[in-house]
Amino acid sequence: MGHWQAAAARSKFTEVIDAAVEGEPQFVQRRDGKEVVIVSRGYFERTKPNMKTYLLNEFCFGDGEEVFDAIMQNVRADFPDVLAARDSIE
Repeated sequence: MGHWQAAAARSKFTEVIDAAVEGEPQFVQRRDGKEVVIVSRGYFERTKPNMKTYLLNEFCFGDGEEVFDAIMQNVRADFPDVLAARDSIE
């Protein structure tokens, strides 16, 4: 993984982006200690949380994905109009 001070990252921006695109996250830090991570679009899309991941992590479904999936099947069966309304908006 690349670690850069902000000034160096600015002057080597192409290298920072190229490394991120190649799959190597790039850490850029300012003098005040604030830091960002630059990753490729593909990495971001693969790792960004979806609603299921968020709910599993934030609300501690202790029994894991199986219980969550069963609950969602019940919701779909009991409230088909809610999902139909969402689909008509898109």
